[in-house]
Amino acid sequence: MKMKHQQNLLATALIGALASVIITARADDTGTTPASIPTAAEVASPAMAPTDTMDEEPWQFGVIVPLWAPQINGNSTIRGVQRDVDISFDQLKDHLDASFALGLQAQKGKFGIFGDVGYMKFSGDVKARTGAKANFGLDFVLADAGISYVLVKTISDCPFTLQGTLGLRYWYTRTTLLIKDSGGNVLLNGSNYQNLEDPVIGLRASQYFTKKFHLDLAGDIGGFGMSDSQATLDWSATGMATYDFVKWFSLSAGYKAVGLDASKGSGEHKNGVNVIFNGALIAATFKF
Repeated sequence: MKMKHQQNLLATALIGALASVIITARADDTGTTPASIPTAAEVASPAMAPTDTMDEEPWQFGVIVPLWAPQINGNSTIRGVQRDVDISFDQLKDHLDASFALGLQAQKGKFGIFGDVGYMKFSGDVKARTGAKANFGLDFVLADAGISYVLVKTISDCPFTLQGTLGLRYWYTRTTLLIKDSGGNVLLNGSNYQNLEDPVIGLRASQYFTKKFHLDLAGDIGGFGMSDSQATLDWSATGMATYDFVKWFSLSAGYKAVGLDASKGSGEHKNGVNVIFNGALIAATFKF
């Protein structure tokens, strides 16, 4: 019971730190998608068309439905005090009320457009031995949008594709926090809506091993702390094994990690997080 109580306190502290960073700044597959959307001809045979004819290809579209089970590792700083954070998915889901994720992509020759959004809603309460009680709520959105361009596309029975990406990662929170002492007196009662917008650059690669099986890798980095509304460092990395069952449906399984390093203030006034959300990921892609 004592260990579970400490884990709940860590979960509450992390959510409070995330909220405080984003609040003070303004007051999570880039990569779960395959590197490119195969045409019907590519699914039937992985041999690629010459790169000088790629721009003549029609638009291809994809809808991605991902399911991600992350854990959280790192540290959080609240009012200058840093604490380690190690929360498993089993512990995290105890506070999870709702979750939704969806991705979209479009490809025409070398040029592509992509976007994805994930939403999570958390709530819970923690009661200390002293009798003090904290109730918290968090609506959390992580979204990516950007463009891609094919840098390399080989012609072979097992082709390789490399894309460069440029986009924007958007973090949004709506937080509520109510803390009362053992006598029921309100110590803190507040809520806020805030966000971070981070530019990101990255690469995506796809390597076919058979006509239908391929390995997809993606990574990006951004943030750079260029303004108060941006993180110091923001990155993601994804590795997926994908099987194209038919020309309009693929299933992928792998691992995804998203990192955030953001802080505000200094000394005893510093609030921040340096955390990694990471866990198993599966995704279904519908192509048309």
